[in-house]
Amino acid sequence: MTWRFLFIVMTLGVSIYTTAFCKEAGSLAILRQKGYARLALSNEPPWAVVDADGQISGAGPDLARAVLHHMGIQNIQGTVSSYGAMIPGLLVGRSDIIASGVFITPARCQAVAYAEPDLCDREAFVLKRGGKVRVASYQDVATSSSVRIGVPSGGSEERLARAAGVPRGRIIPVPDGPSGMILLETGRISAYALPGISARHLIGLWGDRHFVAIEAQDAPTMCAGAAFAPDAASLRDAYDLAFAEVKKSGEYARILTQYGFDPMLSQQYNRADLCMDKNNHQ
Repeated sequence: MTWRFLFIVMTLGVSIYTTAFCKEAGSLAILRQKGYARLALSNEPPWAVVDADGQISGAGPDLARAVLHHMGIQNIQGTVSSYGAMIPGLLVGRSDIIASGVFITPARCQAVAYAEPDLCDREAFVLKRGGKVRVASYQDVATSSSVRIGVPSGGSEERLARAAGVPRGRIIPVPDGPSGMILLETGRISAYALPGISARHLIGLWGDRHFVAIEAQDAPTMCAGAAFAPDAASLRDAYDLAFAEVKKSGEYARILTQYGFDPMLSQQYNRADLCMDKNNHQ
């Protein structure tokens, strides 16, 4: 009876392991067979851009397209959502990969399987040029009781502000860049915190005569990476290998430079350190 029970348990264990292994190992083959991968995107230029015709561009999608091409996957399809909805959507199977600048943090590393970092940037505040508000750090925001700060919904900026002591009542989540600029323009927020490259892009659209970007002195450099479901680690590993080839070819630097990113910045960071860094908020 004991041996029979042991045999059943061992057989069941092998069956479960084999099923899980085949599912994971087959994910790349399935994408190759379909001929496309579904990318989760948040329409935030220049990280990711979806135009009125549904055409996809931006640093994240263009880089993912190049890497996937090396993996034998020729096409991409975009699924657009808010920044904070991309990881939940990935986890319920609405997309295969997030390629839209979701920063690597210890908390997120518990939820998804990140590739190595690809897009890094420093945080900035957008302020009205010539206005009364002068902040250069989250600590400045915390100690200025009249300053209301706008932050991307679901982004790292809210946690950076909270860690610096900014009360929740003075932190205003905004759904997208244009909404944040309108809130700033109309005086409903005093400063708008977001990645520096996003800040400069928005100022270029709104006019640099009216707004200025100030680097956040107490914020860490944040790095994003392509994100995969936890049970797709083998697909992530294949992506990492292809990503290394794209870097060697010079295509990585070309894509990042085209969108205003510094291709050298990500070389200072790796996934393992970012996933363990206690100073890396969120």
